[in-house]
Amino acid sequence: MPNFWQLIYSVFTRSTTGRKTLPPRIPVVATVVSEQDRHVLASVSGQEVLEVHFVESCDEACAVAKHLIAPVILFDRDLPGAEWRTAVKSLAASPHRACVVLMSGVVDDYLRQELIRRGGYEVLSKPLRADNILRVIKLALSYWISTASPGEVIGNKPCG
Repeated sequence: MPNFWQLIYSVFTRSTTGRKTLPPRIPVVATVVSEQDRHVLASVSGQEVLEVHFVESCDEACAVAKHLIAPVILFDRDLPGAEWRTAVKSLAASPHRACVVLMSGVVDDYLRQELIRRGGYEVLSKPLRADNILRVIKLALSYWISTASPGEVIGNKPCG
């Protein structure tokens, strides 16, 4: 039986006539404040089929996610100059309906519910740990793929 990443890879690399496919590594967009968290995320990217694109602002995250058709966006709650509620709402409204994961030092049911009300997907606790990152990204990718209806799939990837 193929492992999870082989399954995800196969979904992204199937092609349809005249359509482009995603690259062999799955794009993930991330705003990360802490250098330690950035290092952990980069190390996970090097070991998996993920290609993490670090950005410095919500606007940059929107632009990069749209260009790359990134299924997952990681947003740091502590990003200076950004109000996370507004940022999550904006990022979740991306044309490709990316799963927005809020990274936070505080994780509780209230925060999770508030995130979901704003269109976010899940809260990831900081400091980041590789096993938690992989678990959340795998679940987000599964959700992202499962929510695409046949009419919304181009090149076997959801689009808006």
